[in-house]
This record gives sequence, structure tokens and C-alpha cells, in this order.
Amino acid sequence: MKNLLAMVQAIAASTLRGATDIDAAREVLGSRLVALGKAHDVLLGGAAESASLLAVVREGVGVQESAGRRVAFEGPDVEIGGKAALSLALTLHELTTNAVKYGSLSVPDGAVTVTASLVGTEDAPRLRIAWTERGGPPVMPPSRKGFGSRLIERGLTAQVNANLSLDYRPEGVVCVVEAALADFQSVA
Repeated sequence: MKNLLAMVQAIAASTLRGATDIDAAREVLGSRLVALGKAHDVLLGGAAESASLLAVVREGVGVQESAGRRVAFEGPDVEIGGKAALSLALTLHELTTNAVKYGSLSVPDGAVTVTASLVGTEDAPRLRIAWTERGGPPVMPPSRKGFGSRLIERGLTAQVNANLSLDYRPEGVVCVVEAALADFQSVA
């Protein structure tokens, strides 16, 4: 519970720090807290220490209800630990929000594929999760990094010791995160 409250406090502080419009900040903060709450609901629906990767993906993108139908998940549905689940749900929420505003989900024919795969050796498997946008307007890298970009870049890397790449390709944003499966599944 303390970790969850610390995460809420960090989200609120970071969202409000750069706010110039209180109504926009209220909307963004509310949306981020809903995403966090939905991810927490997934955990409470199970053992509260882990969650299904598929359920976390669905909740992370499901905050944008219309986007959920154009986001496909492929790969093994492994269990991941609570900290990883919350961070992944927030990361997916930010990616979805950006895709709805500026990327592939901002146009009717755009779509996203979230692909999970187990890579590496059998005795030390790694979980790779790739977010791939297609069919949207040409992508331009952002001129500045806001809280959402920092959350994407730092959230999972800190929680599961992951490598993350965020590539603003002209044909669509690609975000790949990879870490030891054991780190994704850790409940400590």
C-alpha cells in the first residue's frame, strides 16, 4: 500500500509540476490515476501479488476505450509481479494516450500491436514487450520530454531493471522493453 501511495504522490507531483492549465492538468492527472487504479484492480482480482500480462495490457490501453479495439496483443500470457504490472499499465496508458492524440490511434485506420516474447536462454529467459504503431500520420520526435515521456523511459527500467528503446519512426512509434523474466515476475 505504501508503494502505491508513493506512486500516486509521484504521479500527482510530476503532473502538476509543469502544468500551465489547471483544467488540462486535472484531466491528465485523472486519466493517469484511473490507469493506475485499473492496474491495481487487476492485481486485486488475482493473488494481489501478480497479474496476467494480457490483463495488464488490456487495462493499460483500455482507459482509452475506443483505442482498445485497435490494439492487438500477441504472445505468451505470463504472470508478472505487482510492481511490474503497475508500471507496465502506466507505460501502456501513456503510449496509448500519445497514440490517440498524435499517433496511429488518432486516425481511423491506425492500429497498434503489443507483442510479448520470451527470448534468451531457457535457464535465464527474458521478457520482451514491443509496442508497434502503424497506419497513423508521419511521426515526428517530440521537441521536449514531458512527464509522460519520462514515465515511459524510466518507469519500467527502474522497476524491473529493463532495457528500453523508444523509437519515433516516421511510420509509427516503436517502444521495446526487455528484462529478465524473473525481474518481471518478482513480487519483492
